[in-house]
Amino acid sequence: MGTEIEEIKSRLNIIDVLGEYIRLEKAGINFKAVCPFHNEKTPSFMVSEERQMWHCFGCQKGGDVFSFVMEMEGVEFKEALRILAEKAGIEIKTYNYQKNKERNRTLEILEEATIFWEKRLWENTEGKIALNYLKNRGLRNETIKKFRLGYAPNGWKNILDFLIENGYKMKEIAQAGILVKKEKKENSKDDSGYYDRFRNRIIFPISDFSGKVVGFSARVTPGQDESQAKYVNTPETDFYHKSRILYGMDKAKNQIKKRGWVLLVEGNMDVIACHQAGIENTVAVSGTALTQEQVDLIKRYTNNLKMFFDMDKAGESATQKSSKLCFRREINVKIVTLPSGKDASDLARESPTKLKKAIAQSSEAVEYFFQKAFLKFDKNEVIGKKKIAQYFLEVVSYLENDVEKNHWLRKMSEALNISEMALTDMLKKVSLETEVGEKKNDIQNNKLDKIFSKQETLLNDLIGIMLIYPLAWKKGLEKAKQEDFSFLKMDSLFLVMAEKGESCGFSFDNFTKFLKEKREIKERAEKIFFQKKFQLDLNNNLIEIDNVDSLAELENILKELKKENLKHRLTQLTYDLKLAEKRGEEEVSLILRKESGKISGELAKIIG
Repeated sequence: MGTEIEEIKSRLNIIDVLGEYIRLEKAGINFKAVCPFHNEKTPSFMVSEERQMWHCFGCQKGGDVFSFVMEMEGVEFKEALRILAEKAGIEIKTYNYQKNKERNRTLEILEEATIFWEKRLWENTEGKIALNYLKNRGLRNETIKKFRLGYAPNGWKNILDFLIENGYKMKEIAQAGILVKKEKKENSKDDSGYYDRFRNRIIFPISDFSGKVVGFSARVTPGQDESQAKYVNTPETDFYHKSRILYGMDKAKNQIKKRGWVLLVEGNMDVIACHQAGIENTVAVSGTALTQEQVDLIKRYTNNLKMFFDMDKAGESATQKSSKLCFRREINVKIVTLPSGKDASDLARESPTKLKKAIAQSSEAVEYFFQKAFLKFDKNEVIGKKKIAQYFLEVVSYLENDVEKNHWLRKMSEALNISEMALTDMLKKVSLETEVGEKKNDIQNNKLDKIFSKQETLLNDLIGIMLIYPLAWKKGLEKAKQEDFSFLKMDSLFLVMAEKGESCGFSFDNFTKFLKEKREIKERAEKIFFQKKFQLDLNNNLIEIDNVDSLAELENILKELKKENLKHRLTQLTYDLKLAEKRGEEEVSLILRKESGKISGELAKIIG
C-alpha cells in the first residue's frame, strides 16, 4: 500500500485537490484560504505546494492531502485512500477489505436503481404521466437527463426483483435504503420480507460531493393517490445523511467558485429549474432550514449566499433560522423576494429574466428582517415597540461584527424613538440567552481549544527545530543521552526520531517516507515541522523562517524543558510531602525533604 500512496501523491497536486473543496488564493510561493474546519475572519489556512502540506495557524490542524480529505469528508484513512486513488486513476490492489466491498456493492446498487428508474421514465407507459408532468413544469429533455430523474412504477417489488435478478442479495439492497421491511403479522412466521420503498413516484437521485448517487427523494406522481406523503426520502444510511448534503452541490460547486456566490432554494425542482435558466450555482436544502454541516459545506466555496425560500409561514421561519446560522459563520446573506409569491421553479419557467432580476435585487438579510419587524408589529404602540425590538435584536445578536451591531442599534433607536442604551441593554440579555443555549453544544463539539502545557509546547519546539535542521537533530539526540532527559522517551515521535534519525540522514523528507505506515506519528511530525518552519507575516502571508541559530535555540529549549520538568517533579514532591506529614510518616517525609532539596538546588542552578 505504501507504494500506492506515494504514486497517488506523485500524480495529484495538493493545490488541485484542496482547490476542489475550498477557495485558495496565492500568497507568495504558497497559498492561503479561510479554514474550513473552524470559524475565522481572516485566512490562516496555508498550503505549501513545494512540500505538499497544509496547516491552519488558527485551529492547528494540518497534514498532507490524505489527512485533508479525511477531515473534510469525515472518513477514515482507507476511505480517503480510495477517494484519492480514484482521482489519480490508480487501482488499489491491496485494498480489498470487506467493508470496502460492501461500500462498493451499495454504491453499485444505488447506481443500478438510478439507471432502472431512468429507463422507466422514458420507456415505460406509466412513466409518460411522470414525464409529461416534468415537461409541463417547463423542464427540457436535456435537463431531465442531466439530473437523472426517473420513475418508480406502481408495484411492490419492481426494483427488488430487478436487483435480485442482477445478483444482489436482499440484505445488500435493504442497506441501500430503497426497501421497506414488512411488519410481522400476528401468528406469521415470515418476518424477513421486504418491498419497494418507492412506488408510482418521480425519482430525484441525490448525489454526494463527487457526483455518486447516495440516496433518493421521490415525489408522488400527479393524479395518483396524493393522500399519502407528497415526498418520500431515503432514510439515513451509511452514505446518506440529509443534514450533510445539499441537493445539486455536485453540479453547482464549480459555478459557485466561479461566480463567488450561491443561491439557496428550498426544493429539488427549484434547483433543476434554476440550473436550466442558467443559474447553475444553485443548491437546495430539501425543504428544511440549514444545518451547521450544510453551512460549513457552503463556506468551502463562498462567503456570499442568496436565500430564496417560499414566503409562507414555514419559509419565513426557515429563512430566519438559516440566516442566523450563516451570521454565526460570517457568511454574507441576501434575501430574494417575489411580489407575486411564486417559487423559484415557477418563475424560472415563466420568466428566467424576472428571476435573475429578483436575485440581482435581493436585500441584505439584516435589512430584510429590519423591515419585516415593522410590518409584523405596530411601532406606535408600546407593546408593538417591544415586540419589534425583541424580534429584530434576536437577529442582531447573531452578528459577529460589533460595527454592524452598532449600526443596526442606532437605526433601530431612531426608528422606534428609543435610546440606544436601552436597546443595548436589551441586546445583552438576548445575546446572553442565545449564548447560554449554545454553550453546551460548544463545550461538547469544540475540539479547537485544547490547551497545551508549557512542557508540551517546549517539547514540540524541540522536535520542530530537530526536524528542520539536521545538525540540531543529531546534537539533540546526543544531549538527550548525556543528560537526564528520560521524560523525552515517553514521547512516541521523539523515540522514533532517536531510533531512525541516523539511518534517515537526519533528513525530514527521508524521515516522513519512513513514517508512511505510521500515519498518526507522520501527521504529528508534519504538523510540528510546518508550525516551526513557517509563520504568518503582518499581511497574512506564509513566510519561511530563515537565519536561525539552530544549535543556540536547541540549547535554550533543552534548558527550558529541563527546568519545567524539575518544577513539575518539585510540585509533585511537595504534594507527597504534605500527605506524608499529615499521615505522620516521618521516615518517608525525611526522604522526600532530601529529594525536594536536591531538585530545588538543580532548579536554582538552571535559573541562575
